[in-house]
Amino acid sequence: MKHCIINCFAIILLSTLPLATQANNAETSPGWHEFTLEHDGVQRYFRVYVPLKLNNRPDLVMLFHGGTQSMRKIFRARAGGTQEWTHLTNDNGFLLLVPNGVNLDTGDTEGDKQNWNDCRVAVNGDHSASSADDVGFVNDLISWMLAHYQINESRVYATGASNGGMMSLRLVTELGDKLAAAAVFIANQPVESDCIQAHTPVPLLMMSGTKDPLMRWDGGQIRGKGPVMMSAPATLDYWLGVNHADKDQVVTELLPDVDTSDDSMIIKNIYPAKSGGQPLWFYQVLGGGHTLPSKKHRVPFVARVLLGSQNRDLEGADEAWNFLRRFSKENSALR
Repeated sequence: MKHCIINCFAIILLSTLPLATQANNAETSPGWHEFTLEHDGVQRYFRVYVPLKLNNRPDLVMLFHGGTQSMRKIFRARAGGTQEWTHLTNDNGFLLLVPNGVNLDTGDTEGDKQNWNDCRVAVNGDHSASSADDVGFVNDLISWMLAHYQINESRVYATGASNGGMMSLRLVTELGDKLAAAAVFIANQPVESDCIQAHTPVPLLMMSGTKDPLMRWDGGQIRGKGPVMMSAPATLDYWLGVNHADKDQVVTELLPDVDTSDDSMIIKNIYPAKSGGQPLWFYQVLGGGHTLPSKKHRVPFVARVLLGSQNRDLEGADEAWNFLRRFSKENSALR
């Protein structure tokens, strides 16, 4: 009886602890599960969304939040198009991994005002860029997911918007041998980079708005401060070179203007791969702002005032998944 009381008390105590403290084993029940992983001497946080029916050796999509956001905030009510990812996971049986960045001011790794070390170099030693070893953290996460969920190692993908999109580009640069493809939204290359020159061709989708007030189409500083960013066309040229994609064989399509009230249309450009290269799909969102296009998940009016028009002609997450799923490390050609 004494042992029963002790054991029962221990079970009750464990069940009341946050999931982040129970990170030794994977959770396979459908829904969100939060974990921690120690990296570089600190506890790093991440969430895993398990679909209603999980595939055997499931694909893995790593979704990176934007700057001053978090792994939780991008799925809150009215957060926008990122909310579509849980629906895609349930429909397709893959795993969704959403890591948390680091607070630039405090170094906190658990909170809701986080950033990624995305190759930007801080200006005058300010807090405009992170110095965290996020690439090492993500590398450890891929190994953790392989050990705990038996993911398909040849079908690991990265996606994100803004700071999360730039982080995805950094992963293509430094972990390109582990990624089957990446989908990047409203993210340009920094003019002065803390990263090596990218050299591994990885299938890449990029989408940028021509009236983005933050990640400006024609480049420059974000809100007039911090590191200087390349223009969207210069960023495209950089990655066309990395991917050995063929500018001369580009296929251009004006997508249907499904919602004529959003003051926005999309031009889709498909650049096929040259020998030894990988394709690049580039979406020019005419009149689009600093938001993920979405038909189902509209951002609030105040956000549209601050960030510009949200295109409502397509579902950005759907477009990303339909691109990513075409590729694997075993066979990188279009399926």
